[in-house]
Amino acid sequence: MKKMSVVCAMVMCLTAQGFSSQHSTWLEDYLALPEQKAMELREELKDAKKLRSIMMERLFNSSWRRYIFPEQAEEFKRRSGMSDKTMETVLLDIIREWSIKGGWSSWESRPDSQAARIGHGYLTEAIKWLGFCADTKGKKLLMAIATDSVKDNEFRSLAIASYMLRANAKETLDALPRFLADDMRTALHPSFDIYFCALSHYDKAEGNPQKREAILSSVSAALTNEEEKKAFAEADKRLAELSTDYAESPQRKAALERMNKPPEKPVP
Repeated sequence: MKKMSVVCAMVMCLTAQGFSSQHSTWLEDYLALPEQKAMELREELKDAKKLRSIMMERLFNSSWRRYIFPEQAEEFKRRSGMSDKTMETVLLDIIREWSIKGGWSSWESRPDSQAARIGHGYLTEAIKWLGFCADTKGKKLLMAIATDSVKDNEFRSLAIASYMLRANAKETLDALPRFLADDMRTALHPSFDIYFCALSHYDKAEGNPQKREAILSSVSAALTNEEEKKAFAEADKRLAELSTDYAESPQRKAALERMNKPPEKPVP
C-alpha cells in the first residue's frame, strides 16, 4: 500500500478536527494546531502545485469565507514558511483560471448559478488573500479589477480593500483619489463605503507614517468636494478624530459651511 503524503494526511486530519465546522474556519483550525503539527506541513506547502491544491479545496468550502485578520494571515505565512511570491503566484493562477471559467458577473444573475457560485467563491477568496502577499503583478491585477466597471461590484470592492492593504505610501497617494472619485463611488454598491475603507487602513498602517499621511491627505482633499451629506458627515467625523490638523483646518471649516453643518469636536 502506498504511503499517503504528509499533506494529504494533514488535510484529512484538519478536516476531522473541524475545518468544515460552521463554528470555525480552516484557517482558525490550522493556526490552532500545535507548532510541531504545523511544521510537518511546512515543506509541502512550499510547493506551488500542492499549495494550489489545498487552497482550491478549502476555497470551495463556504464555511471559511469570513473576514481574514492581518495577524492571522501573517501567522499562517510564518507557520507554513510561505513566501509572498509563492502565494501570489498561486493566487494569480487561480484568478486567471476561474475568471475564464466563471466570469466576473454576479453568480446570482447567471443561469448556471451552481458553476458560477463555485467560481465566485474561488475568485473572492483569492482576491482577499492577495491583500496579504501581492507584489507588483498582484497589485496591478487588483487595480485592474477595482477600476473595471464591467466586473461585479463585490469583486471590485474586495480588490480595493486588498490593494489598500498592500499599497505603499506612493501607491496609496496615487490610488485613493481615483477610488474616491465620483465615478468610482457611485458605481460601487452603496453598502461599500470607500471613505470607511480608506480610513480603516489608517489604523492598519501603524508604523508607516508616510502611508498614514497619504490616507489623511487624500480623504481630506476628497471631502472638500463631497456632495453627499451623509458620506461627508461620517467621514468628516472620523477624520477629525484622527487628525487635529484637519479638525482645525480652514478647508474643513469651509466644507462644513457648505454642508450647513456645525463642526463636531473630535473625541479626545
